[in-house]
Parts: sequence; structure tokens; C-alpha cells
Amino acid sequence: MTLTRLLSFVLFCSLSAGCSTGWNTEDLDGTWVGRDHTINSRGRSMTHKEIVLNVDGEGLIDGTTTWILVDGEGGHADDTPARSDTEEIYGVFDREDGSFYLVETEESGFWHGRLVAPGAIRCFLVQPGEKPVTAFVELTKQAP
Repeated sequence: MTLTRLLSFVLFCSLSAGCSTGWNTEDLDGTWVGRDHTINSRGRSMTHKEIVLNVDGEGLIDGTTTWILVDGEGGHADDTPARSDTEEIYGVFDREDGSFYLVETEESGFWHGRLVAPGAIRCFLVQPGEKPVTAFVELTKQAP
């Protein structure tokens, strides 16, 4: 193969890869479950986490996050200790690399997640403020 043909081939492959998207909104849309590992102002916990994501054709997201305490200190609802909670979320999805960003509507929580394989996502939560929270969770997609 001549140098010109090789460079043309490399350029074609680079341009083709840059124009395509790696994921579809349907890949993220749905119900996801897993075990959440959390540290907050009350201590360390493990919870059962369920995230429901409704992703539209533009990549905008609305949904809910729910957790139920499995082990540890749990969370808080205002100033009361809590063993579970559900909260509405909004977000955006980047189809190119499978990453997504979510904000909690009732608290200052910020989620960053990414599709790591079909049917698998990994998420990190950071919530600053008076009652800070950080968490890590790997989730699998549930059948509709």
C-alpha cells in the first residue's frame, strides 16, 4: 500500500469514527438496579439503588432515584434519620461516549455516570453542603 493510500485510509477511518455515535438513547432509557456504597454525614452505608431514566430523542433525561438501606448508618430526610428515600432527577446524555449527568431536584446532588457495556452503568454522586454525601454504584438494566 502506498503512503498516500495509507494516509487516505487513516483519514477516512478517523472521520468515520468522529461522525458516528457510540450509544442510542434507548441504551440508557429504562430501570437500573444495583448496590450503592455511600459515605455521608451519618457514616458509611450500603443500599439497594434503583434509578429510573426516561431519555428522550435529544438526550434529555427525567426520572427518579430510590434507595433502601441494606447495611450501615443510612441517610437523612431533613434532620430525621432515614432508611429509604426517592427523589426526582433531571439530566443530559452524551451519546458519543455514553456519559450522562444528573441533578437532584430537592437537594444539591450531582451525578456523573457512564454506560460501560450494554446493560451496565457506573455512577458517582457528589452532594456538597451541610449534609454532604458521596456514593458509587454499578447498576444493571432491568428487562422492561
